[in-house]
Amino acid sequence: MRILCLNPNRTAFVIATVAAEIRAILGLAATVIEATADFGPDVIRTHLDEAVATHAAVDLAARHAGKVDAVLMAASYDPATEAIRALLGVPVLGISQAAIAFARLVGKRIGYVSAGAVSVPLYRDTLARYDFDRDRVDWQVIETPAAYALGDKTGVETMLTEAVERLAGNGADVAVLLGEVYAGLARRLGPKSPIPLVDGGLAGALMIESLLSAGPLASPRALVPSRFESVSAPLTALAARD
Repeated sequence: MRILCLNPNRTAFVIATVAAEIRAILGLAATVIEATADFGPDVIRTHLDEAVATHAAVDLAARHAGKVDAVLMAASYDPATEAIRALLGVPVLGISQAAIAFARLVGKRIGYVSAGAVSVPLYRDTLARYDFDRDRVDWQVIETPAAYALGDKTGVETMLTEAVERLAGNGADVAVLLGEVYAGLARRLGPKSPIPLVDGGLAGALMIESLLSAGPLASPRALVPSRFESVSAPLTALAARD
């Protein structure tokens, strides 16, 4: 299976983190293709960032049309997933959508951890589409720029561990680590956690594998043609096809 791991911001570390977790979970069964945007925000934190990143995501996906079997959107806010699903005609999954769906198979009272108070409004708008408040019992926000940079993650892991302990104390029976930079930490920190942990890398890899196994049952239907001007040639041609 050929999985496009798509990152619509310009931070290569982000895509490498998620792609590494997909490879760790799926092994030789998957060929993971990393794609990072060449325009737009360095990190998506606001609605304006997301608006630009949505264009970047669709443009980047168009360049890989016909070359991949599925797409995992490696961005916390799952931008453009519906558009890319229709554009490429293959299964497309966002990491936050995957993590929430997976957590609902594990527990009934979900706690969330995200990074950066500035991103909470965007998170809330994004996650509203998944009706995440229906089973959310707590949400912890941690502030650490180290989460988005290369280097030692000991401090980040300590903050996450403490946040999950607070979630458990407040009644959560499963925790979702929101954010692409946390990919891999559910498996790393989970064995010592008081409640099960889920991150988008783990859940995304397993669910993309399941969607691909379903074959035509999980394949989207044809795109309604669109006419564009002054966007990239691959996107213009792909969107206009009949």
